[in-house]
Amino acid sequence: MTALGAVVLAAGAGERMGRPKALIEWRGLTFVRHVVAQAEAAAVSPIVVVEGAVVIPAEDLGPAIKVTNPTWPKGQMDSLRRGLLELDMLAPGCAALVLTVDRPHVRPETVAALAAAFRAAPTHVWQPAYAGRRGHPLVWPAMLLPELLALGPDESPRDLLGRPSVSGLRRVLEVDDPAVLDNLDRPADLARLP
Repeated sequence: MTALGAVVLAAGAGERMGRPKALIEWRGLTFVRHVVAQAEAAAVSPIVVVEGAVVIPAEDLGPAIKVTNPTWPKGQMDSLRRGLLELDMLAPGCAALVLTVDRPHVRPETVAALAAAFRAAPTHVWQPAYAGRRGHPLVWPAMLLPELLALGPDESPRDLLGRPSVSGLRRVLEVDDPAVLDNLDRPADLARLP
């Protein structure tokens, strides 16, 4: 069975939010700790948290390993690359569950179901969908991680998903969780938190 690890993207400054999203508190925990808990619910290991704009305290990491991306202003792809490289050093050849810190309200059982779907079919890219619309997080099979790492500075994972060689590997898991579609980017968005 292919091992599955996780990368939690938490390096941004949260400019539209007015503060780094990783350290916003909700239900007594920071956003980053909620997202690490999602990965824990999926029984993945290792879990890598990528920090950048702010230092994430050890108590917010749970079982995760932290890596700092000093070039985080280059964008999310730069932080994803840093996280994937760290994941490969810790667990060579594993697949990657990629989570973002702006969805702390995704249900842990949603992420667990996504990981279970991947474990049943580990050569596919797995993506959740709600009401027919695809969302996040995504699970990337190990065989595609070199291509993900090789994306150029102006490319994103969406570009890779659009390639004919990859689009046929994409699978959707319909979930009853609208949070998979919901980025929390601005202060007003926090009102949607349950």
